[in-house]
Formats: sequence, C-alpha cells, structure tokens
Amino acid sequence: MKILNIGQKFSDDPQGRYYSDGPGSGEEFREKYLRPLLNMLKKDEKLTIILDDGVDGYGSSFLTEGFAALVKHGYIQAQDLINKIEFKYDDEDFAFYEQKVFQYINEAIFDSEIYKPTKPL
Repeated sequence: MKILNIGQKFSDDPQGRYYSDGPGSGEEFREKYLRPLLNMLKKDEKLTIILDDGVDGYGSSFLTEGFAALVKHGYIQAQDLINKIEFKYDDEDFAFYEQKVFQYINEAIFDSEIYKPTKPL
C-alpha cells in the first residue's frame, strides 16, 4: 500500500489550479506527486491519500486540476482512478472534500483536453 500525505509531502496550503497560480497548485500536485505514484501501483494496489494532516482545506480549482484532470487529459479512465485511490482523514469535515473529488472525477470526460503545462521555463 502506498500513502500520500498531502499536508506533509506536498503542501500545507494546496491552492490554485495551475503552476502559474503559485506553489501548491493542483497541476503541480498531479504532475509531480499523484501521477507518478499512480503509475507505480501494482494492478490491484491502492493509493491512500491523507487529506487533513496539516491542511485546513481545499479549493475546487485545486481538486479539479489535481484529480479530475487525470481523466480529462487521458491519463486514466474515471472508474479506474476511483478504484485506485482512497482517502483517509480524522476530521470528518474532510469527507466533503472526498465527495467533491469523486464528483469532479465522475464529471470529467476522458481525453477531452490536451495537457499544456503552465510551468514557467
């Protein structure tokens, strides 16, 4: 089992959609952390994502770009992504963010958008 603690390994203030929005963006999270970890999973292995350790909350732009864009950019089908991730949190308020992630993933249309990195050169 692989674990990704967003607040400890990525950012205690995840925000924004693109690299151009500053550090801690959804694009940075997806490209540098989530995508590589998902690619390392064995067939039936899951990635456990800890949402609340050191993080106060998440904006919809971060969650959409960080998670649903995997589907939009054609990296993985929505149901396959849902089957590969699970969320953990101690603060029950974070159940809201888990629900939003799954909603955004389910609303995403597979391979509907070409990925154009916004990372400055």
